[in-house]
Amino acid sequence: MNELKALKKGYAKVFLWLLVTLFLIPTITLVFSEYGSRQLDQQYSEIFVNDAIAQNQDVNRLNDFLRQNPPSSVCGAVPDELRDYQHAVCAEQSELWQFYMMDKVSFWTLIAGAVILLLVLLFSALAFTSRKGQLLSLTLARQFLMLASALEVLVQGAMLVWLSFWSTAFFTQTYYPKVILLVGMLVLYGMYHMIKGIFKKLPKEDGVEGEVVTREAAPELWARVDALAAQVGTTPPDHIIAGIDVNFYVTEAPLSVNEQPLHGRKLYVSIPLLRQLDTAQADGVMVHELTHLHEGDTASGALLGPKLHRFDQYTQLMSENLATLVVFYPLCLYRMLFELASQRDSRQREFIADRTAATLISPAAIIESLIKISAYASYRGEVEQTLFDNKTLLANELGIRKAIAAGLPEHVHSPDFIGLMRQQNIPHPFDSHPPLADRMRNVGYTVEETHYAAIAASFPAQSWADLMPVATEIEQRLWQKYERDFSSAHEESLAWRYEPVSEEETALVLKYFPPVTYSLKGGLQVAISYRGIVPPQSAELLEWDNIKSVNHVRRFGTDIIYLQHHQPNALGKKRSKIALPGIKKEIEAFNQTFGLYWNRHQSMRALQEQERNVAIPS
Repeated sequence: MNELKALKKGYAKVFLWLLVTLFLIPTITLVFSEYGSRQLDQQYSEIFVNDAIAQNQDVNRLNDFLRQNPPSSVCGAVPDELRDYQHAVCAEQSELWQFYMMDKVSFWTLIAGAVILLLVLLFSALAFTSRKGQLLSLTLARQFLMLASALEVLVQGAMLVWLSFWSTAFFTQTYYPKVILLVGMLVLYGMYHMIKGIFKKLPKEDGVEGEVVTREAAPELWARVDALAAQVGTTPPDHIIAGIDVNFYVTEAPLSVNEQPLHGRKLYVSIPLLRQLDTAQADGVMVHELTHLHEGDTASGALLGPKLHRFDQYTQLMSENLATLVVFYPLCLYRMLFELASQRDSRQREFIADRTAATLISPAAIIESLIKISAYASYRGEVEQTLFDNKTLLANELGIRKAIAAGLPEHVHSPDFIGLMRQQNIPHPFDSHPPLADRMRNVGYTVEETHYAAIAASFPAQSWADLMPVATEIEQRLWQKYERDFSSAHEESLAWRYEPVSEEETALVLKYFPPVTYSLKGGLQVAISYRGIVPPQSAELLEWDNIKSVNHVRRFGTDIIYLQHHQPNALGKKRSKIALPGIKKEIEAFNQTFGLYWNRHQSMRALQEQERNVAIPS
């Protein structure tokens, strides 16, 4: 229930900001331009009347004319007899002409914003129709939203530049070139940011930790897969990848194994999970996965994946710049709605695959395999989390595999096991899975919760791992590498968690967060360490604990950092100014280092506070 509320709140927040970014600036421009037009109408009318009085002309007749034809009314197409009047009050580039044109531009920009919003909803609705609808929706939405949003940035940017001049000039009879220049540069940078995002290259294909099992290395395994593929009515996979992740999946997306690119249809099998499943249960899982190939799920995923990845990459880039938020929120809302459609479709695909497995193998096989996979995944996660929470360095050989095998029977008989099973989501990198209870109803086979433990604790006498002579060798190599990587990641996490207070802790923190010095103009230096920052022309250490907020500005070609303090510094000031003359190309590296070290300190303090709260009884 809380997750649903948070989800609705997230959608409402994005929708609200979408309305703000699409309509706020055009609305302000429209109101201001209409107000300015009325004021100019009044000013011009007063000038004409005063001039008529001075020349003893018929003022009443003039007032009647001005009421019927106020100056702003002749800025568009007019009869020939009003051409001289138009040239007098609303010639091109004149004040009144600018207000008239901006009134029209802002009005049609509001209409365009409404069209963008409507099309976001229509494209999202198309994604709910079918998998082909998703592909078509994403293709059309990306092209349209990128073009429409670019025009919005350009037009709204022009409005901001115009407002930055006229909002002051109109009321104070003066203007500020620096403000106009700043707004113009912001708009240009936004356009540059969008162009950069459009042509940014996608990262290389994903790598998978595992090893390719050839037909020669495991003929019985391949024969089993071939036979099941024939039952399903699909072509067997081109590659089988064996690994130790808690996953079974098929994909046609490009990926690499040990830096070897693989193409075509790929089946990933988890050796540890195969050891947990008996032959029928593994058959059910494989039929489930092969059904995804038969139904075209992986083919559509391979087409959709790169487009979705590029869309997400561009959306993320648009969120990083103030000038492109008008681009970000339409993209973000569409992506959130598209995800709902994708998850809905994924659940239906899972149901179809489960029903096929239940028909060709048995309903019990597929449901019992899901229970075993969930139990193993939950306990493996618990074992690894316990190791990762350790506050001392770990050895490279952790014995995770043995710890899981030894502790799993006790885990499934623990009082918390049923609750964990209700919450457990089976990890899967390519689609979403429905809850276990829904999958039971789908295949018409129900297992009572009281029987989960017995199923999860049963260890088969024979398994698919026996069909793979290289399984033990592959598993050993992968576990060794996994545990080395795990220990390395744990060590780095300690560098984020330690304050530090001992020599050993200090040495570890310095290993990952060594002091970094940046050279400035005039032989000056600015130094950053895990303790804080030492400004140029000063030996005072500004400790991270006393830094409340950071603001980075660039003035007259010099980068300046303003640090707001919790308490006054050594000079009694609540704010420090750090000028960085001559840092030039290193400013990006400086910002990254500053942010990394400051965030490390904040994370460490937050963890300490969390531990104190846990230690205090409620």
